[in-house]
Amino acid sequence: MGQHLRRRLGAIALVCLIALSTLPHLVAAQTALTEPVKLFMVAIGDEGHSGPRIGCGDSLIPVNIEIPGSPTTEGKITQALTHLFGLHSPEYGASGLVNALHASNLTVDDIELQGNTAAIYLSGTVILGGTCDQPRVEEQIAAVARQFPGVSKAVIIVNGGPIDSAIGSIFFPETGYRLEDPFYDYWERNGGLPIFGYPLTPQLVENGYRTQYFERQRFEHHPENDTPYNVLFGLVGTETAARRGLLGTPPFAPKPASGAAACEYAAPTSHNLCGEFRTYWHRYGLDFGEPGVSARESLALFGFPISEPFEERLEDGQIYTVQYFERVRMEIHPENPPAYRILLGRLTADLIP
Repeated sequence: MGQHLRRRLGAIALVCLIALSTLPHLVAAQTALTEPVKLFMVAIGDEGHSGPRIGCGDSLIPVNIEIPGSPTTEGKITQALTHLFGLHSPEYGASGLVNALHASNLTVDDIELQGNTAAIYLSGTVILGGTCDQPRVEEQIAAVARQFPGVSKAVIIVNGGPIDSAIGSIFFPETGYRLEDPFYDYWERNGGLPIFGYPLTPQLVENGYRTQYFERQRFEHHPENDTPYNVLFGLVGTETAARRGLLGTPPFAPKPASGAAACEYAAPTSHNLCGEFRTYWHRYGLDFGEPGVSARESLALFGFPISEPFEERLEDGQIYTVQYFERVRMEIHPENPPAYRILLGRLTADLIP
């Protein structure tokens, strides 16, 4: 029995020795697994002859590299971008191609796939050599993501904002967030703090679009649309009413036109707009360049009424007369001076993902 046991132990030891001797080779083989991908460099002034035309008359040119293998598209994009951000020479070898990212120092924080869109979250510093460098840098990064199957669009967020904000930014210590392109000018021209409130988030990517939440509205950037429709608002009035379980209550049921002189009727939603709420609705609107404030501009800002006025206990525990619209909730605050009797509800804070 002792001899048999010794033989078994010897066999086990031999198997373990063989396994240990082959382990480094297996690890090395696993580590060496790579896959080919493309990075993208810039041919300055090529005018699209050698690749897609970008920026100030340049071309975007693919170059082949190998990256560590990854089982996910998010991992592949991360590896490729990390390689790109590690190149700090202004020229790519002896090719004559330019790397507009060479002076920048960026890190990939997260990659999210939203349908056909890659949301690319980066941190660090972006150093641009001039105005033409911004489209070069954007395309170098976005093209890395677009090379993978199922990805046709990329939205890039750097330190919670755009790659560069040509008109600067405003920092709000009240909430700790910045207002930058492409929302800065829109926020400023169309009502600012009283209408939209402070920013409550950095820029995010939601449903494939650059997004930012403010106290009273959610901005979405739609670069495919012409101005002024390149920034669209969320239907936060409707979303809030649904979240609070109000849509099935009597104030939200369709109503006939009141016929009162101080009222007008919104036929698309079957609700009346009267008195102070009507005055406030017509006082403000998006700036479409029309004389005064047109009904079209007010509609774009507030939307149609989706309820009649009614009393509601709000977030501060007090009861106010309110009326819900597609994009806002108007509130009457009788304790305030006349100019501030109507306030817009701080709805968006409860909708932040």
